[in-house]
Amino acid sequence: MQKNNLFNFFRFAFAITGILCLFLALSQLSYYILNTKDQEPDTPTVEIRQNVLYLSSFDSMHANYDEKKNGIESVFYDNGIQFDIAFMDVKSFSGDSNVSSFYNFFSERYNNNSADYTGIIVSDDNALQFAMDHQKEFFDGLPIVFFAINNRERAATAEANPYITGVFEPDYIGDTIKYTVATMPHRKTFVALHDESEAGLVDIDEFLAYTQDLPDYDIIEINTARLTMSEIIEELKKLPDDSVVFYMACYNDATGHKYSLLDLTNTIKEYTDAPIMRNYVGGREMGILGGTYMNAFDQAKQAAIILNDILNNNKKITDYDLMTDAASITCFNYSLMKKYGISEKLLPEDTVYINKPMSLYETYKDILPIAVFIMLSLLSLVGSISFAFINEKNHVKDLERSKTEIENSKFLLQYQAEHDELLDLLNRRSIVNYLQENVKSNNKYTIILLDIDGFKDVNENYGHVTGDLILNDIADRLKYFADSHDLIIGRYGGDEFIMLKCGSWLDKDSEIVKDLMDLFGKPFVAGEVNILLSISVGISHSDNSSDSQEHIINSEIALYEAKANGKNIVCVYADEMKQKLSEESNIKNAFLNAFDHDGFYMKYQPKVSAKTRELIGFEALVRLKDAPFGPSQFIPIAEKNGWTSKLGRIITEIVIKQIAKWKSEGRTIYPVSINYSSRQLNDTGYVEFLESLLEKYGIEPKYIEIEITESLLVEKTDVSEKLFADLKRLGISLLLDDFGTGYSSLAYLTYVPVENVKLDKSLVDSYLVDGKDAFIKDVIQLVHDIGKLITIEGVEEEWQFERLREFNADMIQGYFFSEPLDPDEAINYSAD
Repeated sequence: MQKNNLFNFFRFAFAITGILCLFLALSQLSYYILNTKDQEPDTPTVEIRQNVLYLSSFDSMHANYDEKKNGIESVFYDNGIQFDIAFMDVKSFSGDSNVSSFYNFFSERYNNNSADYTGIIVSDDNALQFAMDHQKEFFDGLPIVFFAINNRERAATAEANPYITGVFEPDYIGDTIKYTVATMPHRKTFVALHDESEAGLVDIDEFLAYTQDLPDYDIIEINTARLTMSEIIEELKKLPDDSVVFYMACYNDATGHKYSLLDLTNTIKEYTDAPIMRNYVGGREMGILGGTYMNAFDQAKQAAIILNDILNNNKKITDYDLMTDAASITCFNYSLMKKYGISEKLLPEDTVYINKPMSLYETYKDILPIAVFIMLSLLSLVGSISFAFINEKNHVKDLERSKTEIENSKFLLQYQAEHDELLDLLNRRSIVNYLQENVKSNNKYTIILLDIDGFKDVNENYGHVTGDLILNDIADRLKYFADSHDLIIGRYGGDEFIMLKCGSWLDKDSEIVKDLMDLFGKPFVAGEVNILLSISVGISHSDNSSDSQEHIINSEIALYEAKANGKNIVCVYADEMKQKLSEESNIKNAFLNAFDHDGFYMKYQPKVSAKTRELIGFEALVRLKDAPFGPSQFIPIAEKNGWTSKLGRIITEIVIKQIAKWKSEGRTIYPVSINYSSRQLNDTGYVEFLESLLEKYGIEPKYIEIEITESLLVEKTDVSEKLFADLKRLGISLLLDDFGTGYSSLAYLTYVPVENVKLDKSLVDSYLVDGKDAFIKDVIQLVHDIGKLITIEGVEEEWQFERLREFNADMIQGYFFSEPLDPDEAINYSAD
């Protein structure tokens, strides 16, 4: 109901708006018609007080006559001045005979005219000269104002007359040449086309004067008054390609034939392709490119103002000097500018352009408001009519839209539920469901599970944004690979991807698998970051019995095996892997149970003096209480899962408590060595923990020894050096365990505070034999030379002991004397 009311409101509003816009359109149209209707020229509204004679050198058909007349009218009519016009028409009838004829005509007309002229206004040189020649006869005592005078000398002579002043018209050939040089610098031949009329002679003189400053230009003069038309045409044909024709005052040829502006312009265009420049009005629409000429309206108006001030405002004619800054107009044909490649930027801002295309707005700007109002009116009325129909349709559309939105949302939700948001791959659930629904146990297929090696480091080093970009690059590459090899691919989680190959059993030597590994031979890119990555791959293929879920688990086991064996390799599932993984899981469970239920105890293997066979210390070795797993099995698991630091503290406390127990029983106390792994370096509070236990149980530091591995010497980090310094400060002795199995050398022992070096059993087995035992002797001697003691591990035979004692070994540890013992057995041990 509310929606219907809203539609009714809009329907009414649209109707009112339409009517209002229609009214405005009609009003605007009436205004436009009234303002565009032809009207008669304004007539004077003031009393006629003065009569003036306008003496024109040319007739009423001259190119700028209307502009001159309008300029005069713009001043005279508003100031009570009326004027008559007399035409000399020197363009059509030149020469002295014409002037004589005009004199006769004017003399008769003037003498018979009863009008009492109070002032004279003249335009162009011939009219001024006539007025000067017959001033006493016709215009004695009358003010004479001239304009559009080309001959400077004549203008100056007239100005010297106390009854004459006016406006000098400069020859605009200079400005025309200037704009020609600026707009067409590549055209180096200037052609002066003129006749021997008074204006023509002034033009050529000015032209030659201006071009003297253009030494790089060739000047050609064509005087039409001395050539027939055929000769003129021949001259035009011979013009170079880089010519510009300056069409100046030029009306007749040598035969006296008169040529109109259109005739001569067409002749020039027909016989030369050179651009035509002109310093006079007219011709731009006929084929003349452009130029600067007199602003006839402004000059006529200025002259009329001077005469009006003299006649009506009591000004004296002698108050006015010759005006030489006459206004001008620069006008160019726009279409010809484009032809000759001329830019508007090279011309003055006030340049007038002929044939310049008008924009749509400029063309229709006067009627645009009318059209807008009419259009708004129509649209509003149509809108009002349509709203009722729309209201009826909207309900149906809403239902259809809702249905479409629901279907689209359903599709989108389904797609989002099945695909990974970041990588646009099938997600884990979808790929698993696909396998369960489309792959049967008796089908032949292979499941490939791959993991990006060390991708966690990418996120840590470059940030998760870069990590996501790299992951997208990886996904794109894998998608292309999958499409190329007919594989189904999905994101299994994190940086793991799963692929399905139907119809084939693949192994690490299959071409597809090799191609997959090669895919990671090129770096992945994220902005300016280029990263080279590798993958570990686990493969499981169908066996006609297990379902797809079982093979996914098998591929996980194979992947785990690949990563455990060094990464960047491919492992195909075998049953032994599952057994190994099961055993590892049992060890982890046993280890975790030991953490929670005091499940560790210590064995102590005696260390015996090689010289006296006396007991001189123990090495503490950890064991699990209620599990059948030895150290070689559970220590790697502890290191892999990051439990080394926690285990190290437990061992340390058990050993110190045991020493305290022996002490409380009054037993002889011997030093006990505790193994310290390089993985414990992260436990920066270990030394403080050790110190607190010694203080708590009242044990002197000399009874605790720390056995370190070679990796701590090689790394030589700030953390390891601090560890050595703190243990030395505490008074704890350092032993180097497993010497000879890593990359250390005796050189490290010169700066590390190790007091005892333990030679590994592998060296004893390899070199304590006939022909090689000199190596063992040399090692013992070198250790002694740098001031250290040496313990030989893994001694199991008496002849080994005897040989080592002969080589001056310091201590012996091994099964020849004793296996690792329980605490009570160890404290009562005797080597005799």
